[in-house]
Amino acid sequence: MHVLSILSEKGGSGKTTIATNLATAFHLDGIETLLVDADPQGTARDWGAASDTDTPVVVGVDRPSLEEDVPRLGERYDLVIIDGAPRMQDRAISAVKASDLVLVPVRPSAADIWSAETILEACNAYATEARFVVSSQVVGTALASGIQDALESFDIEVMDARTSQRVAFTEALGAGESVLQYKTSGKAAGEVERLYDEVRFLLKQTPTDR
Repeated sequence: MHVLSILSEKGGSGKTTIATNLATAFHLDGIETLLVDADPQGTARDWGAASDTDTPVVVGVDRPSLEEDVPRLGERYDLVIIDGAPRMQDRAISAVKASDLVLVPVRPSAADIWSAETILEACNAYATEARFVVSSQVVGTALASGIQDALESFDIEVMDARTSQRVAFTEALGAGESVLQYKTSGKAAGEVERLYDEVRFLLKQTPTDR
């Protein structure tokens, strides 16, 4: 079993959008996938409850004990994806401990970049692989094109795949779907497919014996 966490200390980073869409992408590819909602806002849980399509199982964990709970909850799954809680350092650290790989979504803003430091320090402390993923970018802006240089000042790699501000992401989330189901040939679905391919490759290179 692999464990992938989507973690950000900054609210509105797009982590739940990434978590729900990635979980669905793995699920639709025949990989037994569990989505763990560790955010008290429960957006991923609401998404799962609203779904009447073929989406992964969603469970909630509201305690900073993910390193203990995930092995038990994910026992029969190939992959567990954790949607982490912003501004809750104890839960973020617990998620890092439980994970083989952490994705840190950052919007093209200085505040998002600065807020990533706590999670990156935890990943370094527990020897957990981490990657930045640029999310909710506005295509064609100077911020979207310039964020790569800012992120490269940190000692972790930046994913090639990005997500953008697209109405399809918001509409699909509200409908309990992934953009892969909501607008299968849209630009948002293409972004998720590229992110899925890159994450799948990384997980294949990542050992699970933590």
